[in-house]
Amino acid sequence: MPRSWLLLAVCLAALPARAVEIEENEPLVMRLIFEDCLGYIRHARTPFEGLATRPASREAIDQIPSHAPDREKAVELLSPRYVAAWGRDALGRHCLVRTVWSAERDGLPARLGVRAKDFLGRVTERARAAGFEEAFPAETFSPLATSHWSEKSTGHDTGPLRPVSFTVLPTGSDEARGLMDAGLIVMGGPPQGRP
Repeated sequence: MPRSWLLLAVCLAALPARAVEIEENEPLVMRLIFEDCLGYIRHARTPFEGLATRPASREAIDQIPSHAPDREKAVELLSPRYVAAWGRDALGRHCLVRTVWSAERDGLPARLGVRAKDFLGRVTERARAAGFEEAFPAETFSPLATSHWSEKSTGHDTGPLRPVSFTVLPTGSDEARGLMDAGLIVMGGPPQGRP
């Protein structure tokens, strides 16, 4: 993952998670990571097909890093609460899902709720099955602790030899119910059969 995307994830981790109505839907979160984003990165499959999408608002697009490929083609995903963008640049393909902060302020429910307890372990298990050999999960799923998964490093961190990697961070919480909104997913890397 380019350092700028990882830096984005770390910076967003510092933002406070707010109390919000959270709908539990871990199967959807796993789909977004391992079918939609990973399917796009490795095989150029169009992500998020069959999910509710529409063109993203200008405000949502402005929350995506300006250097993100195909940023202007971003879509609202599931509700105005989330924006998704994907595209290709010189370093490979990139896929991003993130919370739109104004939607959180407007009280829109979170649709990407996961049980915080052992969530990172479940992601690690699924990641290993998908070929991610390096796992650096935090002790807890928290916006203040970055977790990272990667294919085995080839010793190069740029160009077509760079491994596919991803980060998932929460952007909302319902501590009473033990739920976190997995509202930031960042994945990047070269396609399969690297050029």
